[in-house]
Parts: sequence; C-alpha cells; structure tokens
Amino acid sequence: MNSQNDKISILIVGATGRLGSLITKHCLAQPKLLVNILVRDPQKNKELAASVEKAGGKVWKGDVTQPETLDEPLKGVHTVVSATSQFGPKTALDGQIALIDAAIRNGVKRFSPSDYAENFEKFSREELRDFGIIEFKVAVREYLKDKPLKTIHFNPGVFMDSLFEFGAKNFTYWGNPDHLYDLTSYEDTAKYVAVALTDENRAGTYNFSAVKLTAKQVADIYNQVRGANIVPRCQGTMEELKKAFEAAKNTDPYSFMVIMLGIFLVIYDDRSTFDKVHNSEFPSVKTTSIKEFLEQNPNIKLGQLATKMGSL
Repeated sequence: MNSQNDKISILIVGATGRLGSLITKHCLAQPKLLVNILVRDPQKNKELAASVEKAGGKVWKGDVTQPETLDEPLKGVHTVVSATSQFGPKTALDGQIALIDAAIRNGVKRFSPSDYAENFEKFSREELRDFGIIEFKVAVREYLKDKPLKTIHFNPGVFMDSLFEFGAKNFTYWGNPDHLYDLTSYEDTAKYVAVALTDENRAGTYNFSAVKLTAKQVADIYNQVRGANIVPRCQGTMEELKKAFEAAKNTDPYSFMVIMLGIFLVIYDDRSTFDKVHNSEFPSVKTTSIKEFLEQNPNIKLGQLATKMGSL
C-alpha cells in the first residue's frame, strides 16, 4: 500500500459539481493519488468531504473568484484539476486565471483546466472567440502556454448525459445529417481523468470518445431501448444557426441561449469530430455505450426533459 508521501497530491477545484464530484470519486479509487478538494461549501456534499478526509486528504473552503482563498490549499500540491463552472467569464476565465497564478506561486507542477470540450483545433481562433464558453476555454489555454506548468487537457466530445437532457420530442440537429458525434458520459470522463493523473509526468491533450454516431444512429438505439419512434429533425443549415447565434448575442452576449448556440456552432460542425482518440492508452477504462447508458438511466425519456434549445 502506498504511503501518503509516495502519492501524487492533487487538488480538485469545484469538487462538488456534477463532473467534479465524479472526478473526485474516481480519483479516490486510485491508490497512487492523494486527493484534496477545494469547494465553496463543504456542507454541500458531506459524504464526499468525509470520503476525502478518510483517505487522508484535506477539504478546503475557497472560491476561484476570491484569490485570497487559494494559496493555502495549493501548498504541497503536485497537480491541480479544475472542474469549475464553464458558464460566465467570472469563473470560467477570470477565476481559472487566478487559480493558475496561485498554482505557480505555490510551486504546483501540473495544471488541468476545466476544458472538457469537443474538438475545436480545426477552428480559427477568431471563430472560437465568438462562441460563448468556447471563447473562455481558448483564452485559458492561451494563458497557460508560456507558464512554468505542465498542462493536461481532457476532451470527451459531447457529454452523453447532456445529449438527452437537452433533447426535444425528436432528436434535432443543425447542418449535416451524417455528422458524427463523439459521445462520452460524465462518469467515463471522470474515469479517464483519474487514470491519467496517476502518471505524474503525463501531460498534453487527450481526446476520449466512448462512441462515434450520427443523430439517426443515436435515435435508432433510443427507439430500440425505449420502444419509441423518434425521428431526427433538421433545425436548419449551419449558416442559419450562425445567424440565430448572432441575433441572440446582440441581445445579451452572456445569456444561456447564447452559450448554448455557441456550443452548437462547434458540436454540429463537421470539424468537431475527433480525428484521433486516446482511449487505447487507458485500457482499464471500460466505456459506456448509448444502449448501456439508457438501460442504466431508465428515467431518461425524450419529451420529459424537453427544452427550447433544440439540441440533439
């Protein structure tokens, strides 16, 4: 059994959020990692906090929008994993930059920003700067480039969970009906992150995709599992989506509508499909298929979780 001194000390920031809590859970299952967490409210998830402390880690109260709360939790930490909210510049941009600066001040060796994105490497920086929260991800990546930190980025494509949570009565899409979506569940993403962090020298960008499917293929699987008759429906061309985005942005540049339409401009674009994934580098991670995900989540049914956004 590894002693605490032999373990890689990590600090997960935003550990009680949806993805952060799963990353924490799976990191706690890795004997090589000493897991510490920084959260705004330790009472939000008492069970998680207790698990961290039981494993020898620390639970810190802090907030990336309050830089004075960041230094003490970062002392002696090897790797920072940011799982902070990606919505709004205060946390997704300014907060992460404050966290990066604090990490450098306190001798942190490696930093993982709150990326968790699709493939946006083929988009121009000018395009991405217009796309809502993608703009913040790009800005954080650029800020990290000349910093004395190893960086590790995780890209799971589209979260499988969100695929259904933003579903309308039918699967809807923009643009190409044969576009391939890289899909990975939150749970599987957390598994990949945890395993990747066990190598203290690992750095770079890692793309994961549990499945690669078109809207019709997803609908076919849904219909098979749920006994439904969902038919994918096109919302319009990519040019029409861009016009809808521009109109919404002119009204309120940081509204939820703008954020989601900005995301759609990436995920429905054929350039967002991964050319290469790194699943094979982590053979211990067994991914979840769409069929398995639906069977594991029987309460997820399209129509009940309908929104106005018209996503997949």
